Amino acid sequence: MRPAVSRRRFLMAAGLAAILAGGLTGGCSEEPAVATRTDLPAVYAVVETEPVRGGGDAADDPAIWIHPADASLSLVLGTDKRRGLSVYDLSGREVQFLPRGRVNNVDLRQGVAMAGGPATLAVATNRTERAMDIFTVSADGQVELALAQALEIGDPYGICMHLDAAGVAYAYVNGSDGEYEIWRLNEGGELRPERIDRFSLPTKPEGCVVDDSTGIAYIGEEEHGIWKMPAGAGGSGEKTLLDSVDSDRLAADVEGLDIYRTADGGAILVASSQGDYTFAFYDLNDGDRYLGSVRVADDPASGIDGAEETDGLAVTAVNLGPGFEQGVLVVQDGFNRQPEEKQNFKLVPFGSVAAALKLDATPASE
Repeated sequence: MRPAVSRRRFLMAAGLAAILAGGLTGGCSEEPAVATRTDLPAVYAVVETEPVRGGGDAADDPAIWIHPADASLSLVLGTDKRRGLSVYDLSGREVQFLPRGRVNNVDLRQGVAMAGGPATLAVATNRTERAMDIFTVSADGQVELALAQALEIGDPYGICMHLDAAGVAYAYVNGSDGEYEIWRLNEGGELRPERIDRFSLPTKPEGCVVDDSTGIAYIGEEEHGIWKMPAGAGGSGEKTLLDSVDSDRLAADVEGLDIYRTADGGAILVASSQGDYTFAFYDLNDGDRYLGSVRVADDPASGIDGAEETDGLAVTAVNLGPGFEQGVLVVQDGFNRQPEEKQNFKLVPFGSVAAALKLDATPASE
């Protein structure tokens, strides 16, 4: 028996009923068409970013940059998959925009070994140019395009980074057909992208994250589940299914993935369960044990709406200052309401997630 099948049928039926009741209208500003998971604890965003420039399904994936001197000045990079890359401060204000076209997913690493000292690189899939955009981020948070690396995959889609102990950065880039390219980005202190491996999954993946401390990559195959494999192993690495959409924990599509790593070595995988508008948590230090799920709900007190149909997410355990002492969970919102606006990103204090799920969330010092 497959319990998730009946669950998906329920969600699809609820969605169809909502469509029939409200009429066939397009765009992600319409009311969500999935029944609220009231059986799960609710957490609330305390900040939302300014809406993206693109209309319809435009906002997608965030990444968090930590300011090296004052963590309260940290930034969120967020993709607008119709217009380019936005940069937001922790109040949600857009402080920079790079008009790069159809930028889909983004990730970054700090501490990359470069000739001038440790540096920050960010990478993003660019579907307009069929390329991997590589950006530098300065010590004061200015983002600048370094180069657009041409790709062979037909439709660049998801991307994530890995930083090894020597400060060498790698990018996992996938196409919508399931093909992956692995790129080494720097060598000998220079930015020198080189493709070093390829592999593929049977169906469309998007979200991925690499645990730099263990060298394990976690990959979301949208209609299947979450895979884990050794980073850099490519097609030769053994893939293990961490969790499936046939469980009652994930509802297709599996989307954004990231790792909340605490100062005492704790590692919690966070996954966007797009099909039921929830977020699942797994303890990577305890056999990938499922810790529970939450939903980001409307907050009538602040007027900030919740997050539905989330694509990408990012999380950090770094103390970012008042309100974010245990870090922050940043999630894309597919239905930006109160008031009706283009899509955006929501910032949820991780302390509220930890309280809801009774997690140990010791802030990281970085």
